[in-house]
Parts: sequence; structure tokens; C-alpha cells
Amino acid sequence: MKSETIELENGLSTRVIDTGGGGTPIVLVHGLANAIEIWGRVLPRLAKSFRVIAFDLPGFGEASRPDAAYDGAFFAAQVKALLDRLGIERAHLVGNSLGASAIVHFSGIGLGRIDRAVLAAPGGFGRRTHWLMRIPALPLLGWWLGRPTPLNNRTTLRLALHDRREATEELIALTNRYAAIPGSHRSFVRTLREGVGLLGSKGRGEVERLAKRFDRPVLVLWGKQDRIFPTGQAARAAALLPRSELQLIDACGHYPQWEQPNAFAAAVERFLGTAAPA
Repeated sequence: MKSETIELENGLSTRVIDTGGGGTPIVLVHGLANAIEIWGRVLPRLAKSFRVIAFDLPGFGEASRPDAAYDGAFFAAQVKALLDRLGIERAHLVGNSLGASAIVHFSGIGLGRIDRAVLAAPGGFGRRTHWLMRIPALPLLGWWLGRPTPLNNRTTLRLALHDRREATEELIALTNRYAAIPGSHRSFVRTLREGVGLLGSKGRGEVERLAKRFDRPVLVLWGKQDRIFPTGQAARAAALLPRSELQLIDACGHYPQWEQPNAFAAAVERFLGTAAPA
């Protein structure tokens, strides 16, 4: 599907796919080091029933790479900036990993603009995470060791997927291409450092506070074989979110929209397609 580059009202640029159509739009928010292509296996199917919008979070894909904090507030502001730029007052928000966490943080400033939300493996609902995700937090060496090199990118993608064959050469090459854009080292390492420390996930208190106030229907999705965030955190997320339901997807790691696209799309269609007004 055709994409275009737009300038957000905060002065940053991003790449957007907008399928058009009526009804409440679905905004797709990708994860760390991903881009809109990570939705490529589900976007065409969802576009048959919904207006679907996908965009590159600033710091990744073909978006701007500002000298910024890359914390929860930064990514929440990017979701708001996109909605403002496209004139969308209210939307369904669907996010994976960092993108799902960005939606949780956005709820603190824009809860009234969320109709329903699908959160696939958001961070911040437990301390445990894979030890490789903690490397950037190492003093001095972390900045260098955690950079998105081709070797690190291949390793991380294979870690994130239950079936390592799903880390296709095309996906790896795309990740490497975006990682080579100036500023990518900074955005990648800063994002990881903001979310993960030497002892595991950081900022859990803030995430839990926001989750308890997330008074919107939420579908929590999680791969049963997720090695990034253990599936026990899925139950924690569902328990904290006041209007949530939980669905685990088998034979699936951290990217359910990529690894199990039919199960992911069916879950989103069911949850949003039968939705009554919130």
C-alpha cells in the first residue's frame, strides 16, 4: 500500500499509510526498531473492514530522529501529534511492544480520544525481560554494545520470534537499512535505556498507575512463547486494566502481527468489529 511522508505539528516528519474510508479509524503503533512494514501481514486484511492508519514512530523507520529523551512522554506525544495532524478526534489504537506502551502513556494525556485499544505485549507490567535487552544499560560499554548493528539486529529479531525462520532475510535487511540512518544509534539505545535497566523493566509504577485509570475497553494480546516479556505479565496487565480481556496466541513470540497474522487480525476484528460505543 502507498505511503506518504507528512510533517507533524511538532515539526517532526513521519511516514504514513492511510487506507481511507469511514467509521472509527484504527491507528497502528509499532515497536522498538520496527516500522510500518511490521504490519504488512495484517494491514491489507484489516483494511477490508476499517480505515487503517500506520505510521513510523519518530526515531524509527523513515521518520525523524530528533535529539530527544525517547521516554514514555515522548512517544505519547507522537501519537497525539499524528492524531492532531490527521484531524482525528477519536480512534481505536492498536500497538505492539513499545507501541503498546506508548498507547498506555498516551492515555494519560488523551484518554478521551481512545475508543478501544489492543495492546500486544506492552512493557512495564513486570520486571523480568530477556537479559539481552539489558545490555544498553551497562555503564560505559552499554552505549557501544547495544547499538543496532547488523549482528545485533539479526539476534534481536530472532529472539523476538518463536519461529526463528520468521526473521526473514527481507525483514532483517529492512531493519538494517533503517538502523543505518543517522541518529538511529541514539534513538535505539535511548529508548531501551528508558525502558530497561540492569535489573529489568523500569517505570513500572507509572505504567501501573496509568493502567488503573485506562477506562476504555482493552484487548491484551500476548504470544505464549514471548521471550522478551514473559507471559505472566499478560495476566498482570489484564488485572490492572479495568475493562480488559486477555487472549494468548500459541506458537507465537513478541510480534504476533507478524508471526501469527491470521490469529492477530481475527482477534482485532472480533474485538473492534462487534464493539458497542465506549
